[in-house]
Amino acid sequence: MSAAPSQSPSGASGSESGSDESEPYSRRASAAAPRLWTRAFVDLLIAEALFGFSYALFVLLPKLLAVGYGATAGQIGAVMASFGVASLVTIPLIAPIVRKLDNRRTMIVGTALLGVSALGFLFIHGAGVLAAVLRGAQGIAWSLTFAAGMSLVAEVAPPIRLGHGIGLYGAVALATSALGPAVAEPIATRFGARPLFLISAVVGLAGAWFCRRLTTGAPIASSNSAAKRGAGTVRSRAFVIGVLAVGSLAAAAVSTFVAPYALTHGIGAVRGFFVTYTLTALAVRIGGTRLVDRLGHRRTAFAGAAGYGLVTILFAAAGPEHLILLGAAFGVVHGIVFPALMALVLGESAREERPRLLAFANGAINLGIAGLGGIGAVADRVGYSSVFLVTGVITTATASLLLVAPQPRRSPASASST
Repeated sequence: MSAAPSQSPSGASGSESGSDESEPYSRRASAAAPRLWTRAFVDLLIAEALFGFSYALFVLLPKLLAVGYGATAGQIGAVMASFGVASLVTIPLIAPIVRKLDNRRTMIVGTALLGVSALGFLFIHGAGVLAAVLRGAQGIAWSLTFAAGMSLVAEVAPPIRLGHGIGLYGAVALATSALGPAVAEPIATRFGARPLFLISAVVGLAGAWFCRRLTTGAPIASSNSAAKRGAGTVRSRAFVIGVLAVGSLAAAAVSTFVAPYALTHGIGAVRGFFVTYTLTALAVRIGGTRLVDRLGHRRTAFAGAAGYGLVTILFAAAGPEHLILLGAAFGVVHGIVFPALMALVLGESAREERPRLLAFANGAINLGIAGLGGIGAVADRVGYSSVFLVTGVITTATASLLLVAPQPRRSPASASST
């Protein structure tokens, strides 16, 4: 649940501070910059860590369904796709809900919903309707906390430190993504899936209780006052969101089917893939920001999106015998592509536009996840290798849209609105 603002913490643009400095993080600006590490910000990071760990224990849900419940690829795909479908259906409701409840209460509701849905998994008997409904509830929980959490980051982080704040918030999510599978797989191997569901429920409900400490945040204004954008800007963002959707499909396909794919080759342990992937993505996300800004968001987004496709093709070509290397490659491209794509989505946007743009980005991500049902059904017929190959080719070809998309003109007014 991480995102990158249109200007990164490396100081690529000076407009964010409202001064005429070309480097907002220069010695003079940083000396006068307000503190990022306030109690409100630390509380938000802790809340995200609790939500993220509870959520990350379900990263291995495809394997749990295959091993513990004998689910087929089609059944697994349907259950996992319900996450994206539910998120898509509820996207128009997210902003009204956040406005009605405020950010803090929305975080409480979203985290509690995650915990309750995890508890519900104790009662499943297979990859059937109940499992799909519960996974869909987790998709709604993710959408709620994504919207409220990102809004709270913008509330508690000083404007001049907003990029740094978003990066740290996303880094917490990535860290829990590594920790979850590392903890979950040994427990599931020895005791089965049910203890994991219970642990996830306890952590989620504890996170909901902790969210009471969060700041409420300022009321969310409607986006009616947002400046209207030209056709070139709209088309450019449409291309970027399309690439984000297809890339999300590739990422979801790899994350969902890597464990069942490995099982078909007699490989039972896949936590190395997830840990390596997440640690590599964290390293790139933290250490590569200046390089991304120096090369340009559009070029780095293309490199990352095309890389997604190439790594997915490698899954088909190399097989699951090299999960550590594949996880590292997947982490590199993920670390590059998501911040760059989000920067292209949010670039040159007024503050009032951002909730709507984030809703579109969230929709694109979940549209990709929703495609898992179809991918699982196809995998049942033709096998995982063929699915990875075709998905990778489509993803790499779609990345080329970033090279032909119209590039909007830079607006001084919008640049200063960050």
